[in-house]
This record gives sequence, structure tokens and C-alpha cells, in this order.
Amino acid sequence: MKKILYMFISMCIIFILILTNAFGIKGDLYILFRQFPKEAILKNTGDYNELETEKFIIRYNTNDTELVELVSRASEEYYDEICKKYNYYPEGKSIVILYDDPKELLENTNLSKSKPPMGVYYASTIQILSPRVWCPPGEDMEYLFMNEGPMVHEFTHLVIDDITKGNCPLWFTEGLALYSEYIFTKYEWGREIEEEEIYTIDQLKDDFGKLDQYLAYTQSFRVVKHMVETYEFESIKEILKRLEDGDSFEKAFKKVTNDDISKLNI
Repeated sequence: MKKILYMFISMCIIFILILTNAFGIKGDLYILFRQFPKEAILKNTGDYNELETEKFIIRYNTNDTELVELVSRASEEYYDEICKKYNYYPEGKSIVILYDDPKELLENTNLSKSKPPMGVYYASTIQILSPRVWCPPGEDMEYLFMNEGPMVHEFTHLVIDDITKGNCPLWFTEGLALYSEYIFTKYEWGREIEEEEIYTIDQLKDDFGKLDQYLAYTQSFRVVKHMVETYEFESIKEILKRLEDGDSFEKAFKKVTNDDISKLNI
């Protein structure tokens, strides 16, 4: 029933956004209607415990106090740096939900993957799988979670989603999230991949979900890194602003850089 409800809500949102796109209020409606799946998630986790930090509300259903404390520290660690970088601070406290059960994470985020991710940004919430589930035996769980875990990545998604009101290509938001990891935690996704051009910008733009995901994420990160090195990060923020105003990525990129999107074939 939950999946049917999520599908119905998603279909309604898509239908309404299509009808209203011509009136220039797509972004505002996106912000409004993403509240529906968010409320469903909060209802499904209504019996969880809560820990409030300075900037987050963390929901959890574990007695593992060490784990909850680790998630709270990781949540706060790079908050100010990310917000300052993008010149955006979320209204109120952001919600993080910690799961011990991978199936519950998949169900609440409406994912059909057989292997659950370490973290998911969905409906203005950050969903985290306990690192005790995915951390390899013998590895330093605290180090991995703080430096290679999902918090920086997923919080960047939240910031980008808020700024653009949902009007952001999947490859671009993933590239930005990986770029945040790169500059804040020094973790470089795909550093072992030697190919110079894995996919073209048109492939990332049109077929992202059909591509090899590890390679698609790698190329998205490299394109964003190239954009920053070529046009500086202020241009990234200006592109995000134009996406917020309803421009397509191609149009926003052209306005900000005076270059065609083909320049991103690196």
C-alpha cells in the first residue's frame, strides 16, 4: 500500500507540474508537493526516537548510542562549510533518519534496488543506513563514516534541491554532491578510472539512469570539477540561480558562461 500511495502522489505531482509549467510556478509547486512524501516518511518513522542537534533532527530506532552520536557529529561537521559555499542555509532543522534495516530504508524512499545505498536524499529528508551494516569487518567505522560516508553528499543534495526547487539535472546534482565530498573530505570518486572521457555531456543529460552508474557518477564529478576550474565556483552558483528561475541547464550554462554545453565534453 505504501508503494501504491507513493506512486499515486508522484503521478499527481508530475501531472500538476506539467500543467503549470507554462505559468512559471513549477518550482513553487515542487516545494509544496514534495511535502506529501516527506509527511509519509515522518509518519512511517513516527515511533522512532529523536535527537536534536543545533541544525538537525535525527530519528533513530536503535539503542546504539555510539552510532547515534557518530551520525550527529557527521551531520554537523560540514554544515556551515557547505552552506557558506553555496550561500544557502535551510530553513529550520534538516531531518536525518537512521535505519538499521536496509529494507525499511528502501521502502521509505521508494527505491527498488536490491542493494541499499549508504544514504539517500528523498523528499527533503536525508535517509542514512547504519554504517554497521555496510562497514567492512576490521575497518575503522568512525573514520569511514566521517570521511567517506554519505552525510556531505546527501546534505549537498538537500541544499541543491532547495536552491533550484527541483529544477536540476540528475547528473549535475550528483556531480555537485561528489564535488562537495572532494573539497570537504578529500574523497575523490572514481580516481582510479583512467579514461579521459567516459560519457559525453549529452549521454549524461539524456540517459543518466541507463548508464553504468559508477562511471556516470565519475564523469559527472569530473565535469563539475572542470566547470569550477574553468569558470570558477561563482559561475556554478549563478547557474543554480538560473535553474531556480526555471531555465534549462543548457540555457543557464549559456547565459552564465557564453559557451555551448558541448564545451563540457572533456
